[in-house]
Amino acid sequence: MTVASPPIEPSSPAPPRWAGDLFLGPMTDPTVADDPDLSTLVGLFDDEHVRTILAATSAEPLSAATLSERCGVSTSAVYRRVDRLTDAGLLDERTRPRSDGHHDTVYVAAIERFELVVDDGDVDWTVDRTETDVADELTRLWGKF
Repeated sequence: MTVASPPIEPSSPAPPRWAGDLFLGPMTDPTVADDPDLSTLVGLFDDEHVRTILAATSAEPLSAATLSERCGVSTSAVYRRVDRLTDAGLLDERTRPRSDGHHDTVYVAAIERFELVVDDGDVDWTVDRTETDVADELTRLWGKF
């Protein structure tokens, strides 16, 4: 049995930009040195709270405090999971400025789809990461004015 991971095309990091009140520039290095191996991904997806974090942040950017409430675990437990997801390239950190001059860190799912295929004696898996189209974001922002 072979386990293969198709290569993910490296892309140049997108320039930082604003979407409404959310800064879309990454707070951490956007490149992932190596794609996580299958056992890492399966280990992450096996955690009910990781799945809740990914599902919730795929709908909207959320803070660790909000994720803590949704998952029913402590904020420190959320941060441990967020760190693992960020290291695996499945979650992105964003900055949301506040009117008082401070900012909040929010998290956004960076995965759109994970697929495991067992067929013809082979095991193959793919991770489709989310992409934000700059033109769509600008159109959405322009519509708010």
